[in-house]
Amino acid sequence: MVIMRPSQGREQSSILCTRTKNFMKTTVINSVKSIASDRLVAVLLTLFIAACLVYCIYVGISLQPSDLQVAVHYTAYGDTNFYRDKWYYLISFIGLGLILAVAHTTIAGKIYLQGRRPLAILFLALSFLMLLIVWLITRSVLGIAFL
Repeated sequence: MVIMRPSQGREQSSILCTRTKNFMKTTVINSVKSIASDRLVAVLLTLFIAACLVYCIYVGISLQPSDLQVAVHYTAYGDTNFYRDKWYYLISFIGLGLILAVAHTTIAGKIYLQGRRPLAILFLALSFLMLLIVWLITRSVLGIAFL
């Protein structure tokens, strides 16, 4: 039976915690270096993040605070085609842009790190297409909302 002083247990757990932090830090740094070494993938990822940020800025500038309820949702089903709510519901479009940037960049990076470069490039191209569709729908909704 080994008898340990109470301080030894804390020291061991702090060492383990430090090793885990360093492991995660080195893993992330190595992943970023690996992706940055491939110029096409790095440029596509950078352009995609920039396009998502421009989308978020566009939505933020287009919002107009108002006491009136604005059209925030359209559907072909139901009694009315336009559903109305407070203007700050439209802030969720900014959240959509941020989530799109983080999620698709992370997924494309993971695909690339698994050695599937062509699939990562295809995924980023489809992400750009998805962002374009989201941008067009958002522009339509904002156009209807603030008539």
